[in-house]
Amino acid sequence: MKRLVTIAVALLVCMTLDSVAQAEPMDALTLRQGDVRIVKLADGAKASDVQGVIDTGGAPSAIPMFSKGDALYGIVAVDLYQQPGEYHMTVYEAATKRSVSTRDLIVKQGEFEKSISPSWNAHVFTTPELERIAREKRELAEALHTSASQPLWQDGTIYPIEKTDHTGLITTPFGQIRMNPAQEWYRFHRGTDFQAPKGFPIRAIASGKVAHLGHDYLLEGNITVIDHGLGIFSSYLHQSAFLVKVGDKVRKGDVIGRVGSTGNSNAPHLHLALKIGGAVVDPLQFIEALRGL
Repeated sequence: MKRLVTIAVALLVCMTLDSVAQAEPMDALTLRQGDVRIVKLADGAKASDVQGVIDTGGAPSAIPMFSKGDALYGIVAVDLYQQPGEYHMTVYEAATKRSVSTRDLIVKQGEFEKSISPSWNAHVFTTPELERIAREKRELAEALHTSASQPLWQDGTIYPIEKTDHTGLITTPFGQIRMNPAQEWYRFHRGTDFQAPKGFPIRAIASGKVAHLGHDYLLEGNITVIDHGLGIFSSYLHQSAFLVKVGDKVRKGDVIGRVGSTGNSNAPHLHLALKIGGAVVDPLQFIEALRGL
């Protein structure tokens, strides 16, 4: 499977910029497909002073970094579809372009559970349906093209569905491999599904700005996309109702919509998806990583 892969990563800066005369190699960072990590880079350094890239053989991908208090943090995010292998990362001074540090990123194959796809999820799409899906995918891609240049999530994260005796249970985990032996195909589950009844409140997992509302998409149903800054976007699928509009600023925990079963769905639930710099990653890892900041 060949997919265009985008990886957003962050490097550990071992010393302040003033004291670095040349690039310092560091121990390799090992992650699996779909993993997300928040790494403390340094004390006293500013995100505006450095830039970083990941070399995957094509155009280098930018590394998102942010400051909180006196500390500099970075995000390590490996795309679900990234081919296992070794990749190279570099952090350099923004003003002089002098290399500050280098690091290898070793990507290993993800360990995902497998399931047999139910009949409703094995639909063979017609040509008009495929054309509609392609058009809606282009709309979503356009919404993710521009992101705030500053982090908007500084007040942390929260789960999108309040956990009670009957809600918040994870029914389908990120990365689950759905197979259809009869049609000889398989695909990854690109988000996390939460159990909840129709009309249950959906909460923004972090502060941000509403970037897109997709109305009655064939696959996603009613979908809200929130920009959290630095190329990080969360998406909320299959909603029965929207409670925000494009351009609205939202805070962590704000109710942005209602659970539904629109689009390619057979029962009310929330499908939460997350992208970092275009990389499809595990949203729960992102939520847990930022909760401690």
